[in-house]
Amino acid sequence: MNFRYPIFLDLMGKKCVVTGEGVEIAAKVRALVEASAQVVYVNPAAEPRIANLAESGAVNWQRRKFEPQDLDDCFLIISDLEDNSEVFALAEARNVLCNSVDDPEHCRFSFGSIHRQGDLTIAISTNGRAPALAVRLREWLEREIGPEYGVLLEMMKRIRPEVNADLLDFEKRRQLWYRIVDSDVLTLLRDGRPAEADACVRTMVEEALSNTSHFRTSFNNGCP
Repeated sequence: MNFRYPIFLDLMGKKCVVTGEGVEIAAKVRALVEASAQVVYVNPAAEPRIANLAESGAVNWQRRKFEPQDLDDCFLIISDLEDNSEVFALAEARNVLCNSVDDPEHCRFSFGSIHRQGDLTIAISTNGRAPALAVRLREWLEREIGPEYGVLLEMMKRIRPEVNADLLDFEKRRQLWYRIVDSDVLTLLRDGRPAEADACVRTMVEEALSNTSHFRTSFNNGCP
């Protein structure tokens, strides 16, 4: 069985070429723009969503058919043509990552079914066996993992520089991060009580920085 290795790519400033048309291509163009890629769309016509992105300057639209030189300095290409074999062969020869929509034989990588909340990104893959199952799992995640997870990540991002600078012991830092995610902070955020959640996190940080191995105070808000 061919196991596909999951990775998350930093595409900022990377040239990414997209050729073909349709709803799925438009969604992939939008995702590349959101990833801060340098998006080049090569196709005679474009969906309104792609045309709008091109008009705003977010996408470089080349109004013609794909040509081999489009792969010059290219990092990855997404193709949705009647025959993707030529694009795939050209990409392979240049060590360019290639995804051919609904054509696994001409793919060097595939896209997972994505659920995102702020900086939290969860990708699901069935190795091409059952995309519908991946969609259903993503829908389940959308119900279970709400905006509170993105808010918690923002809170942890905000305190990370202070914690890393002042809490030098790695094991104590590790304990603090687990203490935060295992606390009732997510419940507080889910219940619309962000101020209490922030106070809870701040108290846990202060306890850790004071070298206290346990919490001295009992909180009515459910924070440990």
